[in-house]
Amino acid sequence: MDSLIGATSSLAKILAVLAAPALVKEWSLKRFLVAAFLSLFVVVLPLAFFLLSIGLAPDAKDTCHHGWIDCFITGKLALTPLVLWAITALYAVEIYGVVDPTRQWIAQGLFIGAVVSSVCLVFGSLTYASDPTCLLLLLVPLYTAVWYVLRAVHVIRDKKVKSSALTHVMLGSVPFWMLSLYWSYKSYLSLPDRSTPVCFVVTAASRGHRKFVGPFVAVAHRGQRCQANQQLATFWQFESLWRFSAPHTHALFRSIYNRVGPVIARRIVSPWLADAIYLLLKPIEIAAWLWLNLAAIYQRPINPQLTS
Repeated sequence: MDSLIGATSSLAKILAVLAAPALVKEWSLKRFLVAAFLSLFVVVLPLAFFLLSIGLAPDAKDTCHHGWIDCFITGKLALTPLVLWAITALYAVEIYGVVDPTRQWIAQGLFIGAVVSSVCLVFGSLTYASDPTCLLLLLVPLYTAVWYVLRAVHVIRDKKVKSSALTHVMLGSVPFWMLSLYWSYKSYLSLPDRSTPVCFVVTAASRGHRKFVGPFVAVAHRGQRCQANQQLATFWQFESLWRFSAPHTHALFRSIYNRVGPVIARRIVSPWLADAIYLLLKPIEIAAWLWLNLAAIYQRPINPQLTS
């Protein structure tokens, strides 16, 4: 709970800072609140999705169904300067409320934002085409691409924006695109041929220092007896209750977690990092434990068949 409150507080501070120029410009509380709300969708979410999506990068060649192109999720980081330019241009139009949105650097920024966001959207659509549920992860890239395209078309239609200016910005972006493709290819070559056995975040967290994450006890899981610490056993039991009580939402969660969980877990490579993840999961573990006890009070049965 404390971590959630802290994250919410940090987000609120970021939005307040982003909305401050609008407040200084008009001295209107309503304008400030609108600017803060827009900042979430113009700046925070698009930039967070662009940067943090690297966590979904493939970790072996056998998981790259489109060859080295799948590593574009890493290589696209070379486009970060273009993304920051585009976000600044959209921020100037939507939040600051610049008087002339057809100024050359703004028009070029919106145009390059439309190009980059559209390419990222197409890439994501191809990558997640085999998993319709995971297409939900593309909601932010989708609205971002549509927003940039609409704004770019609006300013380009104005005769003040010359086609030569757009040609220059595209030519200037070529080195960034070349670097992103090279980075994608090199990332693919650096991957092992085969992925390691599937492991999920809570399981990886239980591999910390045994005196810290323990004690370990024998529990029944998938019809077998295995060793698990209290945190892992609690999450197994909670997921069983969830799957039994609300199978549709559980299936939605699983379809996303089965893709993201192993990628994150494979990056928990040291006992110290596992200890840290174990601590971060503690608030969720306590909430799950409380829910299980409430279910026991109301005598709600727990399905014994668990997924990992």
